[in-house]
Amino acid sequence: MRKIAVLIFVITVTAIGSISAQGLTREYLDVGDTINVYPKVEWIKGNATGKFDSSKVYIVDLWATWCKPCIAAMPHFNAMASKFKNRGVVFIAQDVMEDDRQKVLDFLKANDKMMGFDVAYGGGKGSDFEREWIKPAGVSAIPQTFVIKGNKLLWQTSPDMINEAVIEMLIKGDFSIEKAKKSITN
Repeated sequence: MRKIAVLIFVITVTAIGSISAQGLTREYLDVGDTINVYPKVEWIKGNATGKFDSSKVYIVDLWATWCKPCIAAMPHFNAMASKFKNRGVVFIAQDVMEDDRQKVLDFLKANDKMMGFDVAYGGGKGSDFEREWIKPAGVSAIPQTFVIKGNKLLWQTSPDMINEAVIEMLIKGDFSIEKAKKSITN
């Protein structure tokens, strides 16, 4: 009986080690969770974010070339990025759910003027971004926007919920989801 228990223990430890080796490092990603490092992506425009700077606000918008609501939100995202670029706010357009890298590059080239922010290509199924953020955060549709400050996920929302009042709250350290939602309805 003891040999069976030891054998089950060894198999369990081996299975856990195998899962970790596959890169499944984050089971859940939820508001309040710590985020120190940006997943492995290809930065195709602007500055690369590797480790998050705890003194900055990060607005990460998930998009794809095939997503019409994502593209419709870009002018708003671009206006916010332009207005707050020198105030410690980093805007990142993170391409997701897309295997065709060249299609993303062609889209960026054709729409460069409405994309005045950092742009990253995450890759399709099985990418580091999918394993670290998309699946753990329960993202099944885009656009989605992640708000990070102080190395904490503060909000997972849609891009239309990000306005000047919300960004001002983030900068001043006076942010709450409830206040942000009220600023949208006013």
